[in-house]
Amino acid sequence: MSSARKRSLSWDEVELLFVKSKVYLHPTPSKRDNISGFLSLSRPANSSNLDIILAFTPENQLSSEDRKVYEQVDVEDIQLDLESLSLQHSQPSKKRVDSSRIVKKPSASVLSSYSFSSVLSYVYSIQFRIPSHGYWYGSIVVNTQDGDKLPIMFFHDDESPSTIKSNKLHNQRFDPFGNEGEIYWGGVDFRKALEKVVNIQRSTIEPSVYLINPQSTDLRNFAPFKTKQTQQPQPQQPEIELPFKLPDVSKFIATAKWKVLETVATFGAKTRNQVLDIIEDNAPKPLKEIMRQPEVQQIGNDFESARIYLAKWAQQVKEEAERSQSKYMLDYDLYSKINRELGSSEVLTDEEISCTSRRAEVSRQEWKSFFDFSGRLCITADEVKGRIFHGGLAPDVRPEAWLFLLGVYPWDSSSEEREALQNSYESSYQEYKLKWVNDDDKRSTEFWKDQKFRIEKDINRTDRNLDIFKNPRKKSRSSGESSGKSRESSPETPDEEDFDDEFDISNIRNPHLYIMREILLTYNEYNENLGYVQGMTDLLSPLYVTFQDETLTFWAFVKFMDRMERNFVRDQSGMKKQMNTLNKLLQFMLPDLYKHLELCQSNDLFFYFRMLLVWFKRELEWDQMLRLWEIFWTDYYSSQFHLFFALAILSDNERIIIAHLKQFDEVLKYMNDLSMKLKLDPLLIRSELLFLKFKRMLDIIDRDNSLKKLKSDPYAGESSSAAVAAAAAVNNDGVIVVGDELRELLKHEIIIQKEVERPEGVGGG
Repeated sequence: MSSARKRSLSWDEVELLFVKSKVYLHPTPSKRDNISGFLSLSRPANSSNLDIILAFTPENQLSSEDRKVYEQVDVEDIQLDLESLSLQHSQPSKKRVDSSRIVKKPSASVLSSYSFSSVLSYVYSIQFRIPSHGYWYGSIVVNTQDGDKLPIMFFHDDESPSTIKSNKLHNQRFDPFGNEGEIYWGGVDFRKALEKVVNIQRSTIEPSVYLINPQSTDLRNFAPFKTKQTQQPQPQQPEIELPFKLPDVSKFIATAKWKVLETVATFGAKTRNQVLDIIEDNAPKPLKEIMRQPEVQQIGNDFESARIYLAKWAQQVKEEAERSQSKYMLDYDLYSKINRELGSSEVLTDEEISCTSRRAEVSRQEWKSFFDFSGRLCITADEVKGRIFHGGLAPDVRPEAWLFLLGVYPWDSSSEEREALQNSYESSYQEYKLKWVNDDDKRSTEFWKDQKFRIEKDINRTDRNLDIFKNPRKKSRSSGESSGKSRESSPETPDEEDFDDEFDISNIRNPHLYIMREILLTYNEYNENLGYVQGMTDLLSPLYVTFQDETLTFWAFVKFMDRMERNFVRDQSGMKKQMNTLNKLLQFMLPDLYKHLELCQSNDLFFYFRMLLVWFKRELEWDQMLRLWEIFWTDYYSSQFHLFFALAILSDNERIIIAHLKQFDEVLKYMNDLSMKLKLDPLLIRSELLFLKFKRMLDIIDRDNSLKKLKSDPYAGESSSAAVAAAAAVNNDGVIVVGDELRELLKHEIIIQKEVERPEGVGGG
């Protein structure tokens, strides 16, 4: 195969990617009318994976030459075939292809001769019906985007050479079952081939149905949320609640799936309400008795107060209950529970609530399906951002997708344009870097030395728990080696000096930390006014780990800092404004919690400073932090969505804070101790519901204000310009005035605040 000749495809030719022989159509109940053919996936010239053709071609319609090719591709080793398919998938077919797989393009919808085809972008779903007692042959049902069904294709596995070959291999391994416990049949090979080239998602309601490149609405339609039970009350509802039992497996067959799901959902809702009641109750008697003892009060002054202990206990009960029931609960219960907690049932519709569902991460296959053969998006950038916002990205997609999210690559660029742009970035980066590498005078100034020291100090303690940032093993020094000397600057290549980083911070022995040092020193040349400020290494580290390329990481950091620079300006005005906006948002959305924090002297939200500064990097596990950042970068609802995430954390802990915490230090310690205990997906759902409620509340206020103004003054124009310091206030005309800070939360454009010119003699950081 490696010696096969390569050539380009003409317009009427395709390259066969996958073939399954002895696939039949059964147009009548009579066996003699069965039509034998080939099920194939083939790629035309200059095409993306969505242009791949799914086709059925009767054997008698193929020329002898083409039939030979079909039969050859069918019996080629399945695993090798799928491997090559994966390689094909990684790059659109613009290059020369294997001539041994080239055939005439399949006929398109010629139903009179029983041949038909469809591009994968036109396929909506495929049902895989495995062989059973009622159906000796497994089959597939292909549904198009228009709702049409293509003829059912039956896999005659007892005749297909490739299936017979694979079946023998499974039997030799004593493994007749696949990874999912199903008996092997020809449809398994076809499904695996599809998974290599497009995004397919299994329906949660009907497991035999797979959706092809589904959108959010498609997934919701195939996993509908539970309807309210007030419309259809249960015919028999016992007064005494019995312990929950898992449904009998036989009922999955005998009873409609909906009934089973209703049972599970009801259990989840009831149990969660009980959990909330437990949290609101007082502590157990032994704990209450301990709390009353004055010795505990004294110990609490030195360690943790009894109230903090009780708050943590309540939090643990809540987390344990949620964890133990998550396997039984439908997603709807989680959304509706959060919605009830937020008091949004009258504000948001069930449809809006269902749109907040979390989805699977964007896989490599799905990401590629967003682009055409030239590398340009074939859907809108907003659609891509919406998909990322609700699911995040698979790790192998991030190195490419983050460059779009951060603005390094324009969303409307082609592959060739991005390649040219990358070359330009490389040369520009080298120009900035040479400004300090070749300037001895600059490197001898006190400011530059101070900046270098600050950078190296932080670099040496940034994410050292990650394998990539651990030092190389120390080598024993041979007698011929000279004693080590610390390296003064960075034009040299990193060595392996046997020094402890704690005592010699300039000696950065890890090559990846060394590159990060280079990037930060070069950024000082790019942004001369800002200088290095503690916390920037926390923003740079995830970018470098993802790209592991000096140039791309630098420009990604530049773009990231465009929106984050306001966090690091010398007068701290950027952070003050964000803290002030969050404060007003808390007053507007969670007034009871704000009043309680005011009593605790914690309404300044001081505990949020670090979280906002580096976007919760030290509050979340590494993978969750990466997911959160890419969601923030979409600016899907707002460029300041991180403030709604902060609000969601407070909302999630509102009941515990009000019930158990009374003083500033208690609130501060409790919030700090949430680090590494936050659950990302429930908080993202809560954040989205809070934003939707916030937006709807503003809409209602604006509508009511308009009606009031029309009644009082039919010729009134713009709303009152009365400035108010509070989150919202009522002016003399009864019009509710919402501050500009809150209205800015609806904007998608990122807020850029640049540092002013550095005064002479002022240091950095």
